[in-house]
Amino acid sequence: MSRPPRPVTDGRDRPVNLAVLMRDGFTVLNNRVLVRLAEEGHGAVRPAHSAVFEFLDDTGTTVSTLAERAQMTKQGMAELVRHLEVHGYVTREPDPDDRRAKRVLLTPAGREVVGIAQRLVPEIEAEIVALVGPERSRALRADLAAIGRLGATVPPQE
Repeated sequence: MSRPPRPVTDGRDRPVNLAVLMRDGFTVLNNRVLVRLAEEGHGAVRPAHSAVFEFLDDTGTTVSTLAERAQMTKQGMAELVRHLEVHGYVTREPDPDDRRAKRVLLTPAGREVVGIAQRLVPEIEAEIVALVGPERSRALRADLAAIGRLGATVPPQE
C-alpha cells in the first residue's frame, strides 16, 4: 500500500512504524472482504462494522459488552449496531438474564455476511503465502500472534 507523506509538525514526515504497517495490512485484507460482500449484495457493511461481527456471540451480546470488547464507547458501538439493524444484519431482543438490557443477534443476512467472510479468509491467506512464501507466512503468523499476546488494552473511559 503506497501512502503519501503526511506532514507532522515543523514539516517533518510522519514515520511509518510497525503499528501503521500492521493497520495498513489489516485495511487491505478487510477491504478485500468488503469488496466481495458488496459484490454479493451486502454493500451496507463498512469497515467499522467488523467490530460488531468479530465480537458478537452466537447467543447474542449486549451493546455494552460489544463496546468493551472492541475498546470503544457504548455510543459508538450503538451507532454501528443501529446501522446494521436498519440494514437487516442484526436484531435486538430482550436479554433473558437482564430485563433492562437487549442482546444483539445476527439475522440470516448477518449470518450470510459472516459466512462469506469466513470463506474468504483462506483465499486471502493463500494470496499472502503466494506473495511472501510459506515460511515467511508462517513466521508472520507467529510474530503477529506473539504481538497479540502482549495484551495491552485501552484504559477504561471515565
